[in-house]
Amino acid sequence: MRVYTCIMKRTFSCHCTTLRYAAQTLTEAYDRVLAPSGLKVTQYVLLRSILQEEAEQSLTDLAQKLGSDRSTIGRNVRILARDGLVTLSRGSDRREHTVCVTQKGRETFSLATPLWQKSQAAVEETLGEDQLKTLRTLLSQLEEISI
Repeated sequence: MRVYTCIMKRTFSCHCTTLRYAAQTLTEAYDRVLAPSGLKVTQYVLLRSILQEEAEQSLTDLAQKLGSDRSTIGRNVRILARDGLVTLSRGSDRREHTVCVTQKGRETFSLATPLWQKSQAAVEETLGEDQLKTLRTLLSQLEEISI
């Protein structure tokens, strides 16, 4: 558990901190299970998203697809490229880059998929189908929050 979250959890009830703690805890659990593949859950999801398209994708398109900002996707893709899991190429615009999964990336993804499925099954077993459906509904309502 992260120190900040631990302190915040003990001192007062904050909805944002509670959700962040839950997300961090779940991320750490997935990362532990995925460790033998060498991937973190964020990297697994990124590889999966890239592989869903047959052609190379631009970082901008990938960021939009994942609901993230381009700079975050760019940093994460560069880590995958450093590890030989994807290749980066210049797009039609000099500022744009496209990404494609390498054979090593496909093999790593194949190794990680049963581990990811194991994590998914553990969450489903812990919460149950009804509670997962409720959780998804509640989280989607938070996307519409206006403060």
